[in-house]
Amino acid sequence: MSTRATRLAIAIAVAAASVLLGPSPAAAAGSAGYCPDAAGVTVVVDFKELGGGTVVRCAPGDQATGLAALKAAGFQIAGTLRWGEGFICRIEGKPSASTEKCVDTPPASAYWSYWHAPNGGSWTYSDKGVLNRKPPSGSFEGWSFSLNRNADKAPRPAVAPARPAPAPRTTPPAPPPAPRTSAPAPPRPSSAVPPLAPPTAGPPNAPPAAGSTPPAGVTLTPPASATSATPPGSPPVPTIAATALLLAAAPVTPSIHPTDSYPRPRSPPRVTPAASCWALWRGCYCWSHWQVAGS
Repeated sequence: MSTRATRLAIAIAVAAASVLLGPSPAAAAGSAGYCPDAAGVTVVVDFKELGGGTVVRCAPGDQATGLAALKAAGFQIAGTLRWGEGFICRIEGKPSASTEKCVDTPPASAYWSYWHAPNGGSWTYSDKGVLNRKPPSGSFEGWSFSLNRNADKAPRPAVAPARPAPAPRTTPPAPPPAPRTSAPAPPRPSSAVPPLAPPTAGPPNAPPAAGSTPPAGVTLTPPASATSATPPGSPPVPTIAATALLLAAAPVTPSIHPTDSYPRPRSPPRVTPAASCWALWRGCYCWSHWQVAGS
């Protein structure tokens, strides 16, 4: 028996089985492209010899037959009036009704050839009908229209039966840590001591002129014993009370050493008798004041 006769016999047997068993229930449409993993069956339909391209779709989940996988992938099919869906006559309306009436088995010069392959393998012409083969999960089912070719020259599907490698998962880089902000440190106080301004220079202490009045708040009263204890023409003798008053009233200029930051301690004042005397009205004696000399 020739190869063509064998294939026709298989197709007729499959069609007869489909008539007896009835059409398979419709399945949910699949998704475009290859199945992402081995949990489904990838179906490839090649329209090249009908003027079209190649379509790849995925039939998710387990598939009971080749017909179930073809429908679950989302392809619209039509069988023959005599054999039903056991013999596929049209896929997605091709060939057209004007070309093929789909009443009986299509001729061997114009029919849909049926193929299968494992993932990463090669296409193999199916020796079973669409209702007699259960495609393994993760495998490929192929359909390619054969036009004006010998029975053993049917074209394989133009797409290799291999799922593309999954794209590597990329983890987005972690965002940079937020900059830490802190309040600026308060300024540290300077350890340098500001230089002191030099004192204002004034006129040197001078004895009061004759006829001048004593400082405010100071009353110069000679002691009672001054006239009796000091003879005329003798040097005046200062009293303790007058000396204390003059020390409190006389200004003292502090000594500033050029290398010191602070005034140096002043030396004890030296008290010297003044060379002049105050003339008292109608007095017969002189009273000496004391001048304070700074260091």
